[in-house]
Amino acid sequence: MADISVDFAGVKLANPIILASGGPGWDGEHLKRCAKAGAGGLVPKSIGPPARWLQHPRTGRMALVKVGKTVIGMINLELFSTLPLEQWIEKELRIAAEGGAPIIASVVADPEPANTAKVAKQVVDTGYASMIEVNVSCPMPVEKVGMHIGRDPKLVAEQIKAVKEAISLPVSIKLSPNFAYIPELAKAAEQAGADAITATNSVQGLYGVDVETGKLVLPAFGGYSGPAIRPITLRCVAQAARATKIPVCGIGGISSWRDVVEYIMVGATTVQVCTAVMWRGLGVFKELADGLKSFMERKGYERIEDFRGIALKDLTTVEELAQRKPVHASVNEDLCTGCGVCERVCSYDAIKVVEGNAKANQELCDGCGLCKAWCPVEAIDLI
Repeated sequence: MADISVDFAGVKLANPIILASGGPGWDGEHLKRCAKAGAGGLVPKSIGPPARWLQHPRTGRMALVKVGKTVIGMINLELFSTLPLEQWIEKELRIAAEGGAPIIASVVADPEPANTAKVAKQVVDTGYASMIEVNVSCPMPVEKVGMHIGRDPKLVAEQIKAVKEAISLPVSIKLSPNFAYIPELAKAAEQAGADAITATNSVQGLYGVDVETGKLVLPAFGGYSGPAIRPITLRCVAQAARATKIPVCGIGGISSWRDVVEYIMVGATTVQVCTAVMWRGLGVFKELADGLKSFMERKGYERIEDFRGIALKDLTTVEELAQRKPVHASVNEDLCTGCGVCERVCSYDAIKVVEGNAKANQELCDGCGLCKAWCPVEAIDLI
């Protein structure tokens, strides 16, 4: 029987599927519902913003990103918690704790680390939090908070040091995917005393323009989430896992148990989900956990640690790959339908449809693999 429980920086979770900070956890009651639905842990909306940020835009702040009719992501203009710090301390955290899942309380990083630490201590003193997640990565604010702190290793370290001095619970730092310094930022956090890395927040994006009117659909930079960002955040998790020895929580585009397994295989101990919960409801938690458990039983894995990080051994550089023996396209004519997709996408004129079958020219083939990727009947391989 597979055991999907995990130890995340000393916090025991029944499963590694955690609710990420976002709309589904905007108050205690909704957090409790997520716990009852099977979430292994709960991250509330980030607590402790300046008073002027206690109200979201209420003019429409979310829009789906589509390719044709296929939804690939979402842009949101969310800020931090719409509830004041006092309400979280006096009421909401207590209600959330009734769900029975550990609370990883998200605290907004203030430009003055002492203020971040003060809020973290107030949250911890309620007795309801099991861990603190310091948010240095929100992509929306234009002032000296969010990713403006998270892009600087020195500022990240100062936040961690201040919070660690103020509380005794484990502390994770939530990094931004909008910068190429993940290893440096993760190392700085670890050296400052962080117990875990959360990778990552949403990607900063601009939704788009209504070309008929020339007006922006959402007139501000927002947070891009959903399946389309998964390659970006998988990269961040792999980099953080390789750069540090502390556990990593992966976030970004998780919508199936396969996504959960991928994050674990590149080094994550836990994962967080939010967009999938918003789109498909609370049943997502059980769906992901059950799928993970079934996968482990099929593969013979007894614990998550049995396969955590196993894909990292294959991670190399493009420069190293360029030194390896070249491959070329090979067509299985029994499967080929002669549709011509491969010929259309080949930039090297290395594949042509002749008398109803694709034919590959090995001398012209550059081994890029785009024909294989696009073949609708999987008739092409690289050999």
